[in-house]
Amino acid sequence: MKPRLAVSTAIAAALAGCVSVLPEPNTPDALYRVEAAQKFDGLSQHLIVREPEAPRLIAGQGMVSEGSDGGLRLVPGVEWSGSATRQVQLAMIDSFKVADRGNALLPEMGVVADYELVSYLKTLSLKGQTGRCEMTLSVVTTGDRQLLALKEVSSAQTAISDSGRDRALALRDAASDCAAQAAQFAISAMPDVD
Repeated sequence: MKPRLAVSTAIAAALAGCVSVLPEPNTPDALYRVEAAQKFDGLSQHLIVREPEAPRLIAGQGMVSEGSDGGLRLVPGVEWSGSATRQVQLAMIDSFKVADRGNALLPEMGVVADYELVSYLKTLSLKGQTGRCEMTLSVVTTGDRQLLALKEVSSAQTAISDSGRDRALALRDAASDCAAQAAQFAISAMPDVD
């Protein structure tokens, strides 16, 4: 019985002395969100706006920068206020004016709509002082998934300095511009209803 007590006491003493050797997580200096650059009118009927698909690195909360060697790195000190893909989705929805005929809607609202705006966020990153956004957009019918229209949009915005804040603002503006282009595309792609 005494050997077990000695082992238990030794383990308890060892656990009491455990100290974390992991570095403390870095807290960002600022959080940024993608906002609608403009509000457009003209949706002929309701449109479900899906969250964009994207590579995992750019889909998250961290802002990404591409180095001269082609390597992707997280930008220190700045982050999105939520996942980048969700931010772009909400900016696309906010780019439409609320109307009687048709509105842009989140899928989780459970509203039945005949059309969906589906997108793939190919690029949302910084290269030097330039924020870049590239998206592939499609409008499809909800039921049979027929493709009505397909388009690629892109935006590049240059930061006024190489500070993390100004570079983050350039990336935010590029994403906002892509969201506005997506809204314009959806309005033009959807059939008119009389």
